[in-house]
Amino acid sequence: MIEAFNGWFLFILYLLNLAGGGFYAYQSVLNTENFMEKYGIHRSALLPARLAGSFVLTTFLMGLYIIYRGGPEGTWVFFNILFIQSLIFTVLGYISVKSDVAEMEGVKYTAEGYIAPAIFTVVNAVLIWGLSDKIYM
Repeated sequence: MIEAFNGWFLFILYLLNLAGGGFYAYQSVLNTENFMEKYGIHRSALLPARLAGSFVLTTFLMGLYIIYRGGPEGTWVFFNILFIQSLIFTVLGYISVKSDVAEMEGVKYTAEGYIAPAIFTVVNAVLIWGLSDKIYM
């Protein structure tokens, strides 16, 4: 398995990326009400929050599948979607955190809204670069 990810560094980076996605999937799908309370989101947004979480859960499950299928060979679409998704959310997170909505009473936006996706963006870029000989087969 380690060889399938071009060594320990990229394999561990992949696992950390997967764990981060799993954390947010759990928060937004299974622990939704506490997740929404953390950010000051009204309970009426339960369904949209779980809808967004379903996309994160899907990528988490696909990430697990890649491990159990024997490695990332030919999975360029998966890695590129993760990269683009995290890049878009970095921009949207920054815009949201810096907007006047963040100043509304009860809203609890923090820099996590753009720092976490920025980290995922960098990690996914490194994975795409480091695994390019495998994922683009």
